[in-house]
Amino acid sequence: MKQFVLILALLVATTILIACAAPAPTATPVPPAATPVPPKPGETAVPTKPPAPTATTGPQRGGTFIDASFADGVSFQPLITSDSASSSYQALLWSSLMRTDPKTLDRVGVLYEDKCTMSADNAKVTCKLRKGMKWSDGKPITSADVIFTWQKMMDEKVKYLYRKTYQDSFTEVKALDELTIEYTLKTPGYCPAMVNVGLTGPIPKHIFETLDINQNDQNMKPTVTSGYFKFKEWQKDDHATFGPGYADFPRGQPLMDSYTYRILKDNTVQSQMFKTQDVDLATPDPIDWDEMSKLPHAQPVRYYSAVGAGWTYIGFNLRSPLFADKAVRQAISYAINKKEITDKIRLGAAKVQYSNLPASSWAAADEKDLAKFDFDPAKAKKMLDDAGYKPGADGIRAKDGKPLKFRLEYNAGNKQREQIAIITQQYLKDVGIAAEVNAVEWNAYLDKINVKRDMDMFVLGWTGGYDPASTKNIWASDGGQNSTGYNNPKVDELYKKAETVPGCKQADRKAVYVEIQKILAEDQPYIFLYTNENLAVYNKRWILNPLTGIGVQYNLEELSVNPLFKK
Repeated sequence: MKQFVLILALLVATTILIACAAPAPTATPVPPAATPVPPKPGETAVPTKPPAPTATTGPQRGGTFIDASFADGVSFQPLITSDSASSSYQALLWSSLMRTDPKTLDRVGVLYEDKCTMSADNAKVTCKLRKGMKWSDGKPITSADVIFTWQKMMDEKVKYLYRKTYQDSFTEVKALDELTIEYTLKTPGYCPAMVNVGLTGPIPKHIFETLDINQNDQNMKPTVTSGYFKFKEWQKDDHATFGPGYADFPRGQPLMDSYTYRILKDNTVQSQMFKTQDVDLATPDPIDWDEMSKLPHAQPVRYYSAVGAGWTYIGFNLRSPLFADKAVRQAISYAINKKEITDKIRLGAAKVQYSNLPASSWAAADEKDLAKFDFDPAKAKKMLDDAGYKPGADGIRAKDGKPLKFRLEYNAGNKQREQIAIITQQYLKDVGIAAEVNAVEWNAYLDKINVKRDMDMFVLGWTGGYDPASTKNIWASDGGQNSTGYNNPKVDELYKKAETVPGCKQADRKAVYVEIQKILAEDQPYIFLYTNENLAVYNKRWILNPLTGIGVQYNLEELSVNPLFKK
């Protein structure tokens, strides 16, 4: 998704739900034979470069960058959210302790100095804050803020979904002095430790120490922050504006004056507003890529993310008796033509994915080693027969009088997911399964899946997570993001093993994560669909960063208007 780099500023050991995954064609889904001729894919090992912007006299101050989203955020409080829309907002307001270097892809310091150090016995990590860092009210950012944030992360009363990730990492986090923090590892030699010391946040102790973290006015209208911009206003379901640029931002005051997110109905509206230059950034439908990328004011960018690539899936609620049987899930997977969905909806701007890690991950398994439930409706019918689900007079399968009928849901406004749901509905009907397609507003959708668990099958996506250890929060039986209810003791055991591989050699860790991928591919708690290629067009009025594996919006403080560009 287009906000990927901004989100990476906050994500260290976490993964997030994608609100606005790379969108799909807006036309009503059609049978496979009617697929429009796709544009030539831009699938290359090295990201394609955007055209050089018009020459300028140098960086300029001023201007408001106008972004767009189909989903509004939930809160500006990073300790209570796990969705991409909220994370995009938060990345503009809060400085992180660490971030991903756009060139090396290593973790480097932001509020921290560049490198943390591991003790000789591999039992402790020490990190030091930079001198002179300030909150936007002028008060210093100190170790007390980091410790306070850690305490709230561990507070069971706070609705923090990533708690288990950090409980597995550290038994104690304490301040050695005003700038120095010491982390005691739960297990000496814990491999993700040097990533996880980035924590979440931090948030200012002097603002939040007397407030309920879950619900307070500061969560919705923060007065003290530390990121690129200060908070200006938020009109739900319309826009969120951040500015002016914060002079004491660790990497320097942004050149642009402010940043605005417009909340739009869908990608059709977004593309139209880009054409009229009412927004500065759009993520075109693949079917519109050729037209949008050739607009006179467009700077086209397409690439596969090198870290934490976004990917799309159809999930099962395994708490439902309908999906408790692995054979039924596998049969449903056989019934769905994943390759055809990828080709029809992404028109070449995606790669089929077979496990819980995209190919860009250093721990990704070779596809040949994974179970593949490639399209085979005859096999799907046979497996459903064997599982006791026989076709009735109406053609719908049933077992013990209970029909194989359920909801298939997606977040409203996301045309890609709408098409996935509608096409999948037809595939399922063809093998005797009745699925009712239902669109749900984004915040309500998150509540259904993460809180109420009131879903059957659902279309969603993930992005983020610097280290594959972050996926434990999704697949471990007690993981805070385990919305499906997946429970496999062997997978739990393997995640623990991967975290403590002697010497933490990447090859040895990968071998364990490959075993996890094999099990998940076989169990099919998700129907894994595809990894998105990022497609974006930027207005030429902005001078962008050179394209890397994490896009062109990194070092946001350096983006500036082009004084020679004319509308």
